Amino acid sequence: MRTRNQINRPNLCCEFIVWAVLCLCVVSAARANQIVVRAGSMNLVLEKGQEGLRVLSLLDSVTDQELLCPNAPPLFSVELRNAKTGKHATLAADSGWRRVEVSDEDASGQRVLSFREPADDDIQGISVEAKLSTDSADSALTWDLHAMNTSEEWALWRITFPQVTVRRLGEGSSVFYPLLSGIERSDFWDKAERKGGRYPSGWTCMQYMAAYDAVGKTGLYVGMHDPFGSTKDIFAQGLPDQHAVAFRFEHPVPDMGKPGVDFELPGEAKWQLLRGDWFDAATIYRKWVSREAKWWPVLGPDGRADTPEWMRGLPAWVMTSGAASDCVPRVKNFAQELGVPVGFHWYNWHQIPFDNDYPHYFPPKDGFADGVAQFKQAGVYPMPYINGRLWDTRDKGAEDWQFTKTARPAATKDEKGNSYIETYNSKEADGNSVRLAVMCPSTSLWQNQIRDIVLRLFDECGVKGVYIDQIAAAAPRLCFDASHAHPLGGGHWWTEGYWKMLDSIRAAKPAECMLTTECNAEPYIKWLDGYLTWHWQEQNMVPAFSAVYGGGAIQMFGRAYRGGPSQDLANRMKAGQQLVFGEQIGWFGPEIIKRPDCGQFLRDCIALRWRLKKYFYAGRMARPPKLIGDVPKVTADWQWHGEWPITTSAIMAGAWRLQNENKVVLLFANVSDKPVSVQVQFDRKEYGLFGGTLRATKVTSAGSQDNLAIQPIDKIKVDFAPRSVFAWEIVTAQGN
Repeated sequence: MRTRNQINRPNLCCEFIVWAVLCLCVVSAARANQIVVRAGSMNLVLEKGQEGLRVLSLLDSVTDQELLCPNAPPLFSVELRNAKTGKHATLAADSGWRRVEVSDEDASGQRVLSFREPADDDIQGISVEAKLSTDSADSALTWDLHAMNTSEEWALWRITFPQVTVRRLGEGSSVFYPLLSGIERSDFWDKAERKGGRYPSGWTCMQYMAAYDAVGKTGLYVGMHDPFGSTKDIFAQGLPDQHAVAFRFEHPVPDMGKPGVDFELPGEAKWQLLRGDWFDAATIYRKWVSREAKWWPVLGPDGRADTPEWMRGLPAWVMTSGAASDCVPRVKNFAQELGVPVGFHWYNWHQIPFDNDYPHYFPPKDGFADGVAQFKQAGVYPMPYINGRLWDTRDKGAEDWQFTKTARPAATKDEKGNSYIETYNSKEADGNSVRLAVMCPSTSLWQNQIRDIVLRLFDECGVKGVYIDQIAAAAPRLCFDASHAHPLGGGHWWTEGYWKMLDSIRAAKPAECMLTTECNAEPYIKWLDGYLTWHWQEQNMVPAFSAVYGGGAIQMFGRAYRGGPSQDLANRMKAGQQLVFGEQIGWFGPEIIKRPDCGQFLRDCIALRWRLKKYFYAGRMARPPKLIGDVPKVTADWQWHGEWPITTSAIMAGAWRLQNENKVVLLFANVSDKPVSVQVQFDRKEYGLFGGTLRATKVTSAGSQDNLAIQPIDKIKVDFAPRSVFAWEIVTAQGN
């Protein structure tokens, strides 16, 4: 007798065979719909669906680490607007297309991804083509994107590309985004926060972001390599439900809202495997920006020859306001006590109120030109303030004097033709807020207005520098005034307008004079000599901007030094951070140097920077040295906006390198009131110190001390006295 199992066994075998065949067919079909792209150690998998294409995987083949979040966003999205009805619609890479094709890789390693014939019958004439190139040496993917539009009704409005969501890559993994000097955070994966904004601005200053693990084994660099600095919105967003972070670049289309207008991605998008941290990401970006960005200046052995030598080496800045009779004695005394050249940022030198009646700065207050002359004799370089963006709509007290009849045609306009208006804390005589119109930098009226003001200050008043406020701080406005002869809305006309303005000024100014502006949006670097980094007041800052641009491309100066019960510690924290970040120290009132709890520390930072100034105008930032051991934290209220607690390491550390001279300086500042003993990890190869024996000299504010014995070992024990600042200048035998 056969059992029931014996009786059914042949049928089960047949069923298994059928099931296995079906599974193989499904797998084969799935693989047939997948395209694998290899770029060195990076493997990208694209999957074709019924109406689109999605990014299925981004794998680091060396670590076998999947980088992407499972719910990856579409590769791109295209926001459309109907010019007749005003209706908005969106097309994305993963849905809504009747025809999607992916070409084979050509001889150059490029593929073309084509998206044609929208499935929505109401939307026709729109197609997208993405070009994908591989770089095996750098394990990188380079993207280009072209949106074509032949519609007579639908217009391109905004393109989102690239966008990618990276999963947490392990415990201690970090996210970098380009806010201020650069922010690195390990908690961003679990925070429902969005950081970023409109680029270029002082709060979104560069065009790349990154995510990486704690030990530098894997990560992803995501960048827009746009050499024109076009207007775009850049965001990093934490996704706590997925333990991930989304990176997104949104492009307002040039001539947005016009049917039949195409879009070409300005530059290229870059995805690159990252083995390292924020410094390595900055190195990738610097490599591109120094090669292709329109704003990269010419650098010689001593940095920028078009920046006056006095500005390149300036160690300190003081800031105050008012008439010469008040400012001159206070600032001269400050400079005499320090015994070094000093820059003076001069506010309210004009008779009009601050943020009121702009741009009618002349005549200045009595004694201004004489005060400038006195400063020159005292080794002080006065730099008066003007605004580079705004025209008061009631520009003569309560009277609309020149705004409507002269300035309004050159002001930026929204879609309805209304001028963009900004208000600050300034008030008219009647108590109403001063309403300031944002001027369009592409207009000849505004370009000539600022040029004339600056040249009058140089030629008539004898100043050596002019500060043109807000250029590298405020984000572009999407101007829709067709009479300005620029593309409506998006594009790179905003930056190019300022480039033209500043080109004209630089061509006419005396060679020994310089220009600066507020904050640190990158696309204006070539045309300016200094950036006022007063707003670098955030938790978790890293000197990424300095790693890209410090050491010659631009001089950074100034932090906002404020009051409060912990101001002395806050002042030491800011000055110590300025020193190691490579900034010119200060932007504080002249009396701060006499404060007993921070004055000497500030003096030491300024004196040390003065001794080592060449590193900051002819060198380049190197990787900050790693401190090992129990390094205490300090917290103080930086008072940026009300109460503003900031916590940093008690020991600030930085490194700068003179590559041509085979020299490196390691900078240290103990900002706390207590002694600290730690180990400094030192790898001579990291700093390019190859061959020969190492010689190190300890440099303090008072001068150089005896040579130190530094062996090529991994860790060096260092004792830091309270409130101390010093450096090690390290060379090889060939460097002496």
